[in-house]
Amino acid sequence: MADEGVVLWGRVVNLHRALNTLLHADIRAATGLDGTEFEFLLRLARFPGPRTHASMVAARMGYSSAGTTKLVARLEDKGVIRRERDPQDGRAFRVALTDAGQAALRAGLKAHIPRLDAEMINRLTAAQRRQLQDLLRRIDPGETTGTPGRETR
Repeated sequence: MADEGVVLWGRVVNLHRALNTLLHADIRAATGLDGTEFEFLLRLARFPGPRTHASMVAARMGYSSAGTTKLVARLEDKGVIRRERDPQDGRAFRVALTDAGQAALRAGLKAHIPRLDAEMINRLTAAQRRQLQDLLRRIDPGETTGTPGRETR
């Protein structure tokens, strides 16, 4: 198929698959965590405050509540997060990084960042990186700035 959208999407998928394979291998070697587990820790660390709802972290990952429950249980079993019931909503859980989770996050980033630099950042000029950021922001459905209309052909 030569449809422009199909071709562009194929390139995005191929890039994602190739980088994920490399990045996840580095993260597993450095931390013993799989890519999804590491992503949860990374996204959790980006929330303000020491704790947040597990569902909020998972929503940013596109995870269902069943998937979130299993993921949080695995991370708790590995000792990298601690989970507690939300005092205002007994059905919800808040999660926080443990000291082991902070250490895993640091170790993962130590392995992750050089690979990102080698495979992506260093291959683009600063202007190209800014342009790529802008382009991705324009088509990311998760961005709050709105999605521009599709150009007509």
